[in-house]
Amino acid sequence: MFRKAYHLANKYTKPFIVAMRFFDQRVEVGLGSFVLINKDGWMMTAAHNFGVAFGFNEHKSLIQSHQEKTNAILNNNQIHEVEKKKMLQQLQPNKNWITHFSFLVNGQPNAILENYIYGEHDLALFRINPAVLDENSIYPKFINPKHISPGTSLCKLGFPFVEVKATFDERTQQFIFPKNLLPLPLFPMEGIYTRNMHRGMSGDGIDILFLETSSPGVKGQSGGPMFDTAGNIYAIQSQNMTVNLGYKGTIEENGLKIEENQFLNVGIGVHPLTIEKLLQKHGIKYERAEIVD
Repeated sequence: MFRKAYHLANKYTKPFIVAMRFFDQRVEVGLGSFVLINKDGWMMTAAHNFGVAFGFNEHKSLIQSHQEKTNAILNNNQIHEVEKKKMLQQLQPNKNWITHFSFLVNGQPNAILENYIYGEHDLALFRINPAVLDENSIYPKFINPKHISPGTSLCKLGFPFVEVKATFDERTQQFIFPKNLLPLPLFPMEGIYTRNMHRGMSGDGIDILFLETSSPGVKGQSGGPMFDTAGNIYAIQSQNMTVNLGYKGTIEENGLKIEENQFLNVGIGVHPLTIEKLLQKHGIKYERAEIVD
């Protein structure tokens, strides 16, 4: 059903790679997805993929304060060395403070020139230098919100089940990624558009609107597209929700009957009406799909 659409969508769906270094010198890598919008270098993804940047800014002052306290103790010649050691141990820095981070977008580290982050809508619009784009890049069509209807089959696309590793070079203060990292394998997942979800109004006066699908997104697909059988984007994968089915299942384990609540995991995507309003708000060019498949 989605064979042709997949071969279109895999050309406008790219990996959004986030490298993080923590206070205890651990390095971790997160992986999401993003979608090309136009030849001017505009892209979109889920806003929560930018969460590390907000964490870094929040932790920066905490790390600085900790360092100042540490230096004050170390430089105080009136304190005995044994006492200094005790005082330093009492400072208890948070090992999860983020000291460095980097986004790898379109294979380029820290390539983002400008961005608009909408946490309430979980949508981020950002621009990179269009010169690094492949001249043969394919750009998607976004469905006209007036033409959508529950019952439509949709496909999610992204990069789950992939482990990306990186190291941190203390000398250059940069992350080192494996050679030949890209391309990463894509994973499609089918679902049905089930209903809309309205969560009030945002601070900028736009409805906080999502659509729901009968299957969940998978970690690594956040920020990736939900598209129809023609490859038109309906939504951007945002999150999942667990719905209680209202009954229990019974299993027998070691001679004991155990009852467990039964649940359904559904996917939540940023609604096309929200996408359209935010693109128009910033004058970002996009192509609209007027015909329903």
